[in-house]
Amino acid sequence: MQAESKYRAEMDFRELLRKPRRLFGMTYLYFLAVLVVIGILYVNRLNPVGRNRVMPLVLKDSSAFVRDIPFQSPAVLPPVDVRVAAIPSDSVIARGREIYRANCASCHGENGMGDGAAGLVMNPKPRNFHAPGGWTNGAKIAEIYKTLQEGIVRNGMASYAYLPPADRFALIHLIRTFHPAPPTDSREEIAGLETTYQLATGSMVAAQIPVRDAARHLIQENAHAIADVSKQAAAFEASTDPAAVLFRRVSANPERVLTAMRSAQPRISALQDFVRLVTADPVDLGFRTTVSGLNREEWAALHGFIMKETL
Repeated sequence: MQAESKYRAEMDFRELLRKPRRLFGMTYLYFLAVLVVIGILYVNRLNPVGRNRVMPLVLKDSSAFVRDIPFQSPAVLPPVDVRVAAIPSDSVIARGREIYRANCASCHGENGMGDGAAGLVMNPKPRNFHAPGGWTNGAKIAEIYKTLQEGIVRNGMASYAYLPPADRFALIHLIRTFHPAPPTDSREEIAGLETTYQLATGSMVAAQIPVRDAARHLIQENAHAIADVSKQAAAFEASTDPAAVLFRRVSANPERVLTAMRSAQPRISALQDFVRLVTADPVDLGFRTTVSGLNREEWAALHGFIMKETL
């Protein structure tokens, strides 16, 4: 009996059957091994996003996306035969690519994927021209021409009516090369372009200058008036006239008030018209919001003072 006890097996399976709870001590090792294997597989299958190895996108200054309108002399655009313009060619598509890069690539991307730098901050996002569905006006020639002519206000799509019709057709043909299966216009739809936009009679292109140049010219032309207003407003600061004191009290920007009131002449010659104009949007005119609380005598005094100083 002593020998049998001395060489007894390390694990007595008959005893394990009677007390199965002892098996749970071994399962921890199996669970640990399974978890290690799952962890290794998970880490090896991580993509760059999961591994946090994607470089964050740093947007450029949004002012770099703003393009001013170009200088343009007045011109008479030649008539366009829509039946000819609706037929694409290699030279027309090449011209369309130049126009696209100058006007569209900043939002829609170089390859028409809707991933242009300027489009990153837009909502909704610019159209992906490779997507066959979801076109607001459609992907036919006549439908894209309508989009370029009129724009899509609710989507932030500007009108490109300033482009000559021939350039718009070139741009359309280029855009349709991105579409996986561009739909075909019927003869009636192409003819409808002529009926709607009168392309066969030609059109006038008005002269235009860049907005920055126009603003600079306006400032130069009005430099003397701006200086006079500033000098006049400065003089009011030292005045003890009760009307001038009232003016200072209700004016947040005296120069702006004087400029606005000069522009409003003679529409404010009557007291009721003056009160109606000022109370409609006092802040935009340079007044404080407290101006709306003046009594009739104060309104009359303010009106008389402004009329005397701005005539």
